[in-house]
Amino acid sequence: MFNSLNQNLYPMYQVASNLLTYHELFIPGQRDPLIVLQNLLDSGIFSKYVMYKSENEVRIAGNVLAEISVSSHDVSLAFMGEIKSEPIVDPLKQVESALASLPIENWTAYGYIGFDVARFYYSYSKAIEQPLLYFLVPEIELFIATRGVHIRSIKSPTKVLEALSINSELRDYVATPPVVDFADKEEYQSQVSDLIQAIQSGDLHKAIISRSVKVKAEMDLLGTYALGAKNNNSARSYCLQAGEVSAVGFSPEILMEVSADGFVVTNPLAGTRPRSENLEEDLQLESELFTDAKEVKEHALSIWLAQSEMAEVCLPETLRIFDFMQVKQYRCVQHLSSRIGGQLKGEKTLWDALKVLFPGVTVSGIDKHKALQWIERLEKEPRGIYAGGIGWVNSSGMADIAIAIRSAYQYGDWVYLNAGAGIVAESIPENEYVESVNKMNTMLTNLVLKSASKGT
Repeated sequence: MFNSLNQNLYPMYQVASNLLTYHELFIPGQRDPLIVLQNLLDSGIFSKYVMYKSENEVRIAGNVLAEISVSSHDVSLAFMGEIKSEPIVDPLKQVESALASLPIENWTAYGYIGFDVARFYYSYSKAIEQPLLYFLVPEIELFIATRGVHIRSIKSPTKVLEALSINSELRDYVATPPVVDFADKEEYQSQVSDLIQAIQSGDLHKAIISRSVKVKAEMDLLGTYALGAKNNNSARSYCLQAGEVSAVGFSPEILMEVSADGFVVTNPLAGTRPRSENLEEDLQLESELFTDAKEVKEHALSIWLAQSEMAEVCLPETLRIFDFMQVKQYRCVQHLSSRIGGQLKGEKTLWDALKVLFPGVTVSGIDKHKALQWIERLEKEPRGIYAGGIGWVNSSGMADIAIAIRSAYQYGDWVYLNAGAGIVAESIPENEYVESVNKMNTMLTNLVLKSASKGT
C-alpha cells in the first residue's frame, strides 16, 4: 500500500531497478490531429484515450499502462493486472504517492480531477457515481506539432505508424443539439437572489452558481470535438474517453501550469460580457468590462484570492501578476483575464499547488469554504467533472490542467451540459441567467448526439 504522507512507507509498488521504458521516434510532416485520432480509433488501436490541445502541440495518449482513480471511498491504482486500493485520507497527495511508485520511466498521466473531489476538502457532499478523479498512464503517446509527430510507445509502434500513413478525410458531422426550454429560469434567478442577499449581509464575497441540462443519449465525441473546434477558440481543448466517463470541451481558462523548474502559473478569468456580430456593439460590450463595477470587482476579488492561495506554496518574493485585466475573447463571451505566477517552495510539489488552487476560484467563490456551502445548498446535481480540471501531470513535476468549463460530459447513459455565473453583491439575477445561457451555447450548438431523449 502507499502512504500519502511518506511514499517510502508502504509503497503500493516498490520502484523496480528495471524501469519500463518508452521507445521513441519522430515522423516528419504536418498532420491533422483529428484525422490521426479518427484513424487510430477506426483501426481499433485505442480504447481509452485523451486528446489535449495547447498552444503549440496536440497530445494524443491512448491505451492503459496504469490507471488511478478516486471514488467516494478509496484511491485505486491498477498496474500490470494488479489492483491496489486504500481508504481516502488526502486523495490528491495519495494520487501523487501512487503515481510516484510506478516503475515507469518518464511517465505522463492524462485525465481529470472532478469538482466533486472538493468533498474531501470542503463542506460539499455531492458526487457522481463514476470516478471523481481518473488518470491513465498510456501505452502510446503522440505529440503532434507543425514539424511532425513524436511517438512514445511501450510496445512496437507498427500499428500506430500504419494509422499515420492512412490518407483519409475527416468525416462530416451535423450538430444535433437538444431542445432546451429554459424552464429553470425562474428557479435559477431565485437562487441568485438568495445568494445576493447572503453576500450583501456579509456571509461571503462571491460564489459561482451553475445550471445543468442533461439528455439521455450517447455523445459522438469526435463529431462534437470536430464541430466545436471549427466554431470555438480556446486556451485548451480536449477529447477524453475513460470508460463510462467522457468529455469534450474548449476551455478558456488554465487552472494550473507547472514548469520543470517548479514555476506555477494560474490564469483566472472573471468578469464577462457577451459577444456581438456587430463590431461597434462588440467593442461597446468590451469597454463595459472596465466600466461596470460588478465585473471589475468580480475580477479583482478573484485575483486577490488566487494570489493568496499561491502564497501558501510559493516563495513570497517570486509571486507576480502578469497581463493584469486583459480581455480574452471567445465565440459567445469575452472575459477579463490575469495571470499569477510564483516559484514553488523547495518542499512543495505540483500536487500541493493543486490542493490550494482547487477548485478554481472562478468556479467556486470567495471565501471558498462559504461558497462551497452555498453551491451545495443551491445546486441539485453533483458537478462531476464540470468546474474541475482536465489535463496532464508528469514524473518531472510538470503539469498542464485546464478548468473543465465550456464542455459536454458523458456519464453512463447521460450527457450533461453545465454553465454558471459569478455572483457578487451587485449582480442582477436576470443578467446572470443570460450569462449562463451564453456560456452553455459554446457546446450546446456543437453537440453531436448518436441518439437522444430529453432528461428530466
